[in-house]
Amino acid sequence: MKTLLCLLAILIFPLTLCSDAASVSAKRAGAEDFLLQSELVLAKKPIIYFVFNLKDRVVLLKSRGIALRQMKIEDVSFWGDAVDSKPLLMIRKSALFEPERVKIDPDKNKEEENNTATTPAPGAFDIEALELQDMPTSYRMEFGNGVHISVRPEKAGFVSGVYRAADYSGWYLSRPILTLWNSFRGRPFTSIYLTVNEEDARSIYWSLVEGSENIIYHGPSTP
Repeated sequence: MKTLLCLLAILIFPLTLCSDAASVSAKRAGAEDFLLQSELVLAKKPIIYFVFNLKDRVVLLKSRGIALRQMKIEDVSFWGDAVDSKPLLMIRKSALFEPERVKIDPDKNKEEENNTATTPAPGAFDIEALELQDMPTSYRMEFGNGVHISVRPEKAGFVSGVYRAADYSGWYLSRPILTLWNSFRGRPFTSIYLTVNEEDARSIYWSLVEGSENIIYHGPSTP
């Protein structure tokens, strides 16, 4: 009897493993298919959009389905509800030290031109370009459906390492409080902590426009 039970166990165990593997494979295929469908929606529009692929640890800047730039995610932490890879609206971005853009008043400039009889000197109305170097490397982005992304730069050195560890600890310890607060208000909450190099952090801030549609892909959800 014991021998028969052992034989049955030997036969059933591989079947269970195969069933689990098939289930995982089906979920992965379904998630990737949904990602492609979401990208197709954005690729049909004449816009630039981001794909935050957390599974493969890469951020893609794309247009018409073509990758214009690829940026590596050095580290990622995820907290909260799972994120569907459907296009999400980027509501706002904020930084401790936000760059100031030069504001132009066309009516004022036109009035000044009409009130002067002389030709303005070359460069009199030059606008100072906001360089990529002026962009912040630490900031926070809020997307639709309660999704928040915190971006931090990857820096070498002991002091930078200590600061990064303290910043991450603060982020991690505050997540339960924010989760409870949003749950009390009946709102979904997802928080993502991304570490990228400084140049890529500036590029993301510069290129990601408030009101734009973007995709966040976390891979297939697990039960």
